[in-house]
Amino acid sequence: MDINVDTGEGYGRYRVASFSDEDVFKYATSINLATGFHAGDPTIMWSTVKAAKKYNLGIGAHPGLQDLRGFGRRRILIDPEDLKADLIYQIGALDAFLKIEGVRMQHVKPHGALYVMAEQDAAYAEAIVEAVALYNPELILITERGTEVWRKAQSKGLKVVAEAFPDLAYDPNGRIIIERVKKAWDPDLVAKRALMVVKEKKIDTIEGKKIDMDVQTICIHGDAPNAPDVIKRVREVLENEGVKLVRLSEIVK
Repeated sequence: MDINVDTGEGYGRYRVASFSDEDVFKYATSINLATGFHAGDPTIMWSTVKAAKKYNLGIGAHPGLQDLRGFGRRRILIDPEDLKADLIYQIGALDAFLKIEGVRMQHVKPHGALYVMAEQDAAYAEAIVEAVALYNPELILITERGTEVWRKAQSKGLKVVAEAFPDLAYDPNGRIIIERVKKAWDPDLVAKRALMVVKEKKIDTIEGKKIDMDVQTICIHGDAPNAPDVIKRVREVLENEGVKLVRLSEIVK
């Protein structure tokens, strides 16, 4: 199993988290690095790549909508062709720093509102899949199982993997409930839900019902106030249960 975490979440003098990315790097196996549109200026991108390299983490692009003010969590309508260009631009920006540091990009994972919008909108899903296929069809694409992005990536022959969010609530239809500002979750509760995903291939909804959750990676949000405590506890619980934690590229060949 892979544990992915969002990183590089700042711009200029502002930082979303009160702790450093390295506080979560020691417990993650892969990272999603902000690529400039919702967060992540060039200096932050480069320094985050250097730090992630020290921990031998799988590094992926985390492109979003042009929404610095709303941290990419506001729904913004955009022409699909413009979106495709924006995504290629962001992926390429991160890849430049990866090449300088001698590291290969592992994956792409859309951020925030874009992630959710594309799950249901075929045109946005197509733009994401086309952007990845045009830039580098060997990249892994992270999404949720059964979404528009999932189906289009599979039909395109891309490497696509499903993920779960043990630090987010799921509605009765199995959709994640986005928090505009990430709240602190009880580390033990998140770890319990992560273990449920790994062992039972299930996760609970806000109604207490369990739904299917067959995934290869688990996301822990890096902008939660207590993210280091959460990801540390998740890793401890999974390893104590004998779960092997590896980079996504070691799972998907």
